Amino acid sequence: ARLLPRQVFAWAVVAGMLSVVALIGYWIVLFQLVKIPARVLPSFSGYPLLTVVLVLLMAPLVSTLAEEVAFRGYFQGILEQKVSGPVAIVIAALLISPGHSLTQGFLWPIILWYFFADVMLGTMAYLTKSILPGIVVHSIGLLIFFTLVWPYDAQRRLVWETGANAGFWINAAQAILFTALTLLAFIQLARVSKSKREKRKGDNSIP
Repeated sequence: ARLLPRQVFAWAVVAGMLSVVALIGYWIVLFQLVKIPARVLPSFSGYPLLTVVLVLLMAPLVSTLAEEVAFRGYFQGILEQKVSGPVAIVIAALLISPGHSLTQGFLWPIILWYFFADVMLGTMAYLTKSILPGIVVHSIGLLIFFTLVWPYDAQRRLVWETGANAGFWINAAQAILFTALTLLAFIQLARVSKSKREKRKGDNSIP
């Protein structure tokens, strides 16, 4: 949980949030291409508004902190000392992505989607050497999915049954466009992180 230079932290959050937008597009498209059981969320209709808000804020934080500390901070951190960074990222993602499927079934689209989400978060931790940006992005991403994506999964229909409407193509374009923007942002993050590390080493070498 190392503190980062502002520029590195900012680029990490930008890359992560662009990834979240891309992942939203892929999730919605997958639900219209493959028959996937909709996520059943609890009904909050009988609870006070303050209770609902607090639950929605705490749920992402609890799962995010546990996952980022255990898998990206501890497990992936140890792996990076034994194997290359990309290999460590993939191993950690392979280990944790099936666990996400416990609530939605072990279907290959869900496992694949979570795998790429975990690779994104692992890459962010590897490039920055910190889990702090991942905690921010992961928490915001979960909040978005809790409130704006998962509650509407039951309404999505397969394109093979109803045909592809404008919304389907918009989400497909969203996924592709933001994937490209994500890659560019991560390339910039890698450059900025490397530059800051080299500058810090140079400063430390001055007697």
